[in-house]
Amino acid sequence: MAQLAKTVSQVLTVAYRDIYGEDEDAEDPAQLVLLTAPLAATEEVVALYGAGLAPCEIAMPAVLHAIGATKDEIDAAVKKMCEKEEADEAVKSEDRAFQKQEQSLGLKERQAALKAAPAKQQAEADQAKANVAQTEATTKKTLEEAKQAGKAPSSPSGSGSKK
Repeated sequence: MAQLAKTVSQVLTVAYRDIYGEDEDAEDPAQLVLLTAPLAATEEVVALYGAGLAPCEIAMPAVLHAIGATKDEIDAAVKKMCEKEEADEAVKSEDRAFQKQEQSLGLKERQAALKAAPAKQQAEADQAKANVAQTEATTKKTLEEAKQAGKAPSSPSGSGSKK
């Protein structure tokens, strides 16, 4: 099919130049091209574009031509799509930079935590020793008070006045 389209394009170009008297050696000679793109091939083009194997400059014209878009419509759509892709790529680039910065900050936080860990552990150990000492002092005081309470003189039970 492609070979037939190529041959028809050559014949149409020669006929056009003969009719309108255009020279092949002109600066920008006219060339007629028969574009054939079956609609069934559109899915393949979309798949290639989706996989990143075909850029939008190639995929868009092929698909839009298959549905009958004009050259101006195709050019406008390609331009719009390429601008959108560039904007999307800029956003992705900013996201990657932000994630990289966030990872860097997380790493710095972990490094700071590791540096502070021995001092924190020492402070916790000192606090634990102080808590144990306070508990021992409280226990000792409670035992002393209990001993004092047990040795206290008992009051005479008949010391009240009788009537």
